[in-house]
Amino acid sequence: MNIVLLYYSGAGNTKYIALNILKRLNKRGHHVDISRITNAPLEIPNKEIDLFIVGFPVMNMEAPRLVEETIKHLNAKDKPIAYFCTKAIFSSEAIHHLSEMSTQRELRTVAKLDLYMPATDALAFIAKKGSKTEKALKFFHSRNIGKKLNHFIKKAERGKRITISKKWYTYLSFLIPQKSKESINNQFTKYIPDFYVQNESCVQCMLCVHNCPEKNITFEDKIKFGTNCDMCLKCLHHCPTDAIQIGNMTIGKARYNEVKVPISE
Repeated sequence: MNIVLLYYSGAGNTKYIALNILKRLNKRGHHVDISRITNAPLEIPNKEIDLFIVGFPVMNMEAPRLVEETIKHLNAKDKPIAYFCTKAIFSSEAIHHLSEMSTQRELRTVAKLDLYMPATDALAFIAKKGSKTEKALKFFHSRNIGKKLNHFIKKAERGKRITISKKWYTYLSFLIPQKSKESINNQFTKYIPDFYVQNESCVQCMLCVHNCPEKNITFEDKIKFGTNCDMCLKCLHHCPTDAIQIGNMTIGKARYNEVKVPISE
């Protein structure tokens, strides 16, 4: 099969899973083109595609904006598509929402998988370096990930349309006051203006500039942050000198620059 594997990744969990899926697909004899989702135009191979696989982290209880934009502009009528997402403590209806969007684009959802992975936002905001909280959050992840990936791939290969059902807690959402919902939706975006660089620590390696999916970070004598931010925290977690901070909240807090979640064959 000719497969296009697309993924959006911030701190690294989704990329880690995507590369593991890639390895398994290659072992099964498939030809796979893999691309990271950013705001750059997506280059789809000019050939017959048998399957799309899209991976993303749950951010702010939804799929990242760039993932939704990618699905909206995916010119792949009547093609099968499979979704996997990485999430932290809270689950969401992100795959259900994307599946509905896929149907509108005349794509058919054939497989889905959501995996618990370390909470990179909690690490950056509440876990002090070397603390028990850091160890607990980095240890938190789904079990038997290898078996779940194999099952996901087999379903995707079959190409049979599936229905993504809403989860039980969706029907209780009316119990949550609207102001509380808005507070949840805005809990991280309110920190966007607080990004800054401790200039005495910055080595101008440009990792943050090159890795930002929204191209929101520029260098003009010094690192500058715009307001078009997804709060993926890739820049913060992968800064080699911890120079990037968000106000005073991330100073001395844990960073997540290497995924160590075990995955069996």
